[in-house]
Amino acid sequence: MNFEYFVAKKLIKQKQKSFSKPIVSIATTGIALSIAVMLISIGVLQGFKNQIKDKITGFTSHIHLIPFAINPNNSTNTFTLSKQELNNLHKEENIKTIDPYILMGGAIKTKTDFHGVALKGVEANYDTTFFKENLKSGTLPDYKDEKNKNEILISQTIADKLEIKIGDKIKIYFYIDQNYRVRPFTVAGIYETGLGDYDNKFILCNSKILQKLQSWQENQYTGYEVKLKDFTKLNQSAQNLYSLLPQDKDLQTIEEMEPSLFAWLDLLDSNVILILIVMTLIAIITSCSTLLIMIFEQTKHIGILKSLGASTRSIIKIYLYKSLYIVGKAMLIGNGVALTLMYLQQNYKLIKLDQESYYLDSVPIEFSAFAILSVNLACIVICMASLIFPARNISKINPMQNIKFE
Repeated sequence: MNFEYFVAKKLIKQKQKSFSKPIVSIATTGIALSIAVMLISIGVLQGFKNQIKDKITGFTSHIHLIPFAINPNNSTNTFTLSKQELNNLHKEENIKTIDPYILMGGAIKTKTDFHGVALKGVEANYDTTFFKENLKSGTLPDYKDEKNKNEILISQTIADKLEIKIGDKIKIYFYIDQNYRVRPFTVAGIYETGLGDYDNKFILCNSKILQKLQSWQENQYTGYEVKLKDFTKLNQSAQNLYSLLPQDKDLQTIEEMEPSLFAWLDLLDSNVILILIVMTLIAIITSCSTLLIMIFEQTKHIGILKSLGASTRSIIKIYLYKSLYIVGKAMLIGNGVALTLMYLQQNYKLIKLDQESYYLDSVPIEFSAFAILSVNLACIVICMASLIFPARNISKINPMQNIKFE
């Protein structure tokens, strides 16, 4: 055990009353709260961004392969990928699934009301994991069975507006070739994602019905949805896929399809950065002021240590060890508080949100070991580095004057 650590340990353990003790307690609380706020802020930010992205990509996928056209929203544009083209696309390592789909507008008409909708036609082997996770009632349509070909999945929003229940038979009207056509459907299930713009209009149905309505071939679709294994590689994967597509085919990423939503998510980063800066400044100011108070209060100890031959550098180390103990204790408390609150929120959803405004029904939390370690490491390094400057005041203390004064 070195000399500086030994003396610092003795100073920490001393039980005599002093002016600095309540100050140290306040400083410990302040630093602990700063750490807790930083960890919770990052956990909420990561949870919020990831859950919103998961919902958006679950509904629309990461990348859409579409026909190359001046007006990509033209419903007459059909899209077909050959087996060879599909095989080439699947060579991209980050590809999880490639599913064809058909988008078609229509209107549901009941006895008392009507509502415009967008039907999304999918194949029997379409990955319905996302809709299964957000299923409110009923079952998912199973298009592998021919008898279920007219079943559809509607949103809770549409069901509430039109007073539709599971098992109801509804009629959807389509405007095709200057004529109105109607098709009967049966409601198999009701989903709710919290994404207002999507829940308000999207219906999942059998692609075969939409193909037949438009006199399309079995291999003709509006486009293909590409789901990725790793969202962080979105742009790179999009570039790789684009290089593999023929000239008459194009693609859009989810960030290009929903620019305002992703701009909003990016804006959240700046809010959290501001919180981190403010909390870090609070921790620095609190720890520095506490150290100064301890130094000014214990000038007698410093004078005695200097008179016994201790160098200014050694005494600075003593008080830095003591400050490290205070900061370390505060970090343990802050981490304990933050992780406890995050665990409770993640498992019991104590704090609710307005789903229509935030797309989520409760404050999301995501634990990240890397983020937790980074915040703690950065905090202790910044705090200890900032303490070096107030600790240099020790060099100004004259041992003769202080011992004589005492």
